[in-house]
Amino acid sequence: MVDESVKIFSARACAAPLEAAAALFTEETGIRVDISVCARHCATQNAEEADAESGMHDFLVEIDEYGVHDLAVGGAEYLLDDGEVRRIILKGRRCLIAYRESAIVVPRGNPAGVTSLADLTRDGVRVGISVIDCLKGLWEDVSGRVGLTAEIRENITFYASGCVAIVEAVAEGIVDAAIGWTAFGHMDDERLEVIPLPADQRVYRGTGVGMLKFCRQPEVAQKFMDFLVTPESRACYEKFGWVLPETLRG
Repeated sequence: MVDESVKIFSARACAAPLEAAAALFTEETGIRVDISVCARHCATQNAEEADAESGMHDFLVEIDEYGVHDLAVGGAEYLLDDGEVRRIILKGRRCLIAYRESAIVVPRGNPAGVTSLADLTRDGVRVGISVIDCLKGLWEDVSGRVGLTAEIRENITFYASGCVAIVEAVAEGIVDAAIGWTAFGHMDDERLEVIPLPADQRVYRGTGVGMLKFCRQPEVAQKFMDFLVTPESRACYEKFGWVLPETLRG
């Protein structure tokens, strides 16, 4: 008898809603879902600053090194694009689950009084960004909407190696503010505050799932992929701060 199960590799900051959705799927189908999350040093609970090696070991490298997972969940569509180009993710075998919305993330209490992108240009305000994975380049996308890219760049004092690192840098007060996602408020609401951006300044990046070249049981894996885009599953993502596609479409 074939053991029906699905092995998934997930970006760490995307794991919580995925775990909730997987539990529902298993309850409904009896199919076990095993979830692995990034184990790289940049995914540990540290405010790790990026170095010359950081951009050379994205989550696709880790997936390829393991070579045992059926599906991958990434925090930005461009990562799945890269996966297809590098022939780690099967071409065309992917779907979008939900979006995350850009925001300013500050330490609890907001000691620097940051309330807008313009505040990130003030003298002495320390800004943090991430240079890998789902946040790569997000600060430029956001700042470019208000024509403040050069001014905000002057205040960037911390280049983080990923989501967890930037969250820690904010929570520990290493920076006064960072460009991140509204969903970060669910990662550490005791130490963080999220400053929403006006509608015309928001950037959305998709959290998607793709089938990997290592997939053992494509039919079973496809069942879970299909489940992840159901209203039942997407409600798990909405609970953790993701934005549903139909919300953006109006």
